[in-house]
Amino acid sequence: MDLRRFITFKTVVEEGSFAQAARKLCCTQSTVTFQIQQLEQELSYPVFEKVGRRMVLTPAGKLLLPRVRELTRVLEGIRQISSSEEEIAGDLRVMVGETLLAYKMPEVLKLFRTKAPKVRLSLQSVNCYAIRDSLLADNTDLGVFYRVGHDDALHMEFFGKQELVLVASPLLQGIDFTKTDQHIPVNFIINEPQCVFRQIFESTLRERKVTLDSTIELWSIESIKKCVASNLGVSFLPRFAVSRELESGELTEIPFATVPLSITALCAHHSGRTASPAMKTFIDCMHQCLS
Repeated sequence: MDLRRFITFKTVVEEGSFAQAARKLCCTQSTVTFQIQQLEQELSYPVFEKVGRRMVLTPAGKLLLPRVRELTRVLEGIRQISSSEEEIAGDLRVMVGETLLAYKMPEVLKLFRTKAPKVRLSLQSVNCYAIRDSLLADNTDLGVFYRVGHDDALHMEFFGKQELVLVASPLLQGIDFTKTDQHIPVNFIINEPQCVFRQIFESTLRERKVTLDSTIELWSIESIKKCVASNLGVSFLPRFAVSRELESGELTEIPFATVPLSITALCAHHSGRTASPAMKTFIDCMHQCLS
């Protein structure tokens, strides 16, 4: 089989169209179409089908994709073996939870850029469930997120428990979240429903039969903190994300649990794939900066 056809197939998926793939591969669209046709003839099954105006993967194409990605990673590793300078290169796709990206990863990314300057790093901020699903589908290389399940299909390296804290403006007085069966006249300011610490907070309130006025959803952690500091409501966030504001007195901590609630930070990849040199270097940078 011609390996170029597999690379063309992978590029079409990543770029979203035959035309975009042709531009990425510096060839004509007819060349891309021909290579895909030849690949389908070799495999004896279609890998794309037309839905409306778009070309989408067939069920067989979806099964083929992770194997092609693994093939291209192996080829990249072979190329690196022959490099006299043994420099790490290639592509690395990493999905990161927002709070980890904003408050824990800058030092990691700076070190990684020093160690692997030739790696084309793609970063995406996504919620933890989406990261796990993408890893299970083998659609991304690494995920840095909070544990949301016990997936045997993932190889996970843990970076400690992160304590969660309920914060409010110092102006908010006389509120007790530890009592049960009550309505507290404040707003809960947090991000989207699949946020792990939001789910922990809301689950705890349900167990205590506690209700609040309303939930205000914001996508930016910095915006959430500013709204809380302005006494528009309370929020439940990792302590590391609000440590500066707690120290300055801009925010204050409200007692919430006798034993502090926490979440586990981790870096993971699909256990069925071989970690590339870039992946290993990125994980090593995380250990150096976060352990």
